Amino acid sequence: MNVEEYLQQARLLDQRINFNLRRMQEIKNGLFSPRTPRLSADKVQTSPDGNAPFVQALLRVEEMQERINQETDLLVELRQQISEMIHRLPSEKQQMLLLYRYVEERSWREIGDLLGAGKSTVKRWHTDALAQLRLPENPIQIRRVW
Repeated sequence: MNVEEYLQQARLLDQRINFNLRRMQEIKNGLFSPRTPRLSADKVQTSPDGNAPFVQALLRVEEMQERINQETDLLVELRQQISEMIHRLPSEKQQMLLLYRYVEERSWREIGDLLGAGKSTVKRWHTDALAQLRLPENPIQIRRVW
């Protein structure tokens, strides 16, 4: 893994957490939305394991919440490691550029506005900063599931 791939992990993990949060909310919305009863049904539907469908959905929500909590903890740890790595750079401008890009997930335009430079200048500074960065001794690596 190179330096840029390492830095991009935080954005990918954040996106995965947000995706899972949206999915979990969809499941919750389905659980608590009113349903029209079927008058012709003679029995209560259950799944092969004997649980009602809403119980399975609740278990899925619980599992997703646990996964989201674990990934959030990992994201906090990863962002801390990234910040420490970036703060080793000698140039404060390069530090701020990388923090804006990889910790705050800002666009090139926003970074240029904040640092008072054009997009091409910011990208050049970015390339120079990446060339000076070194991966931590034990870099955190997220598992790719997508």
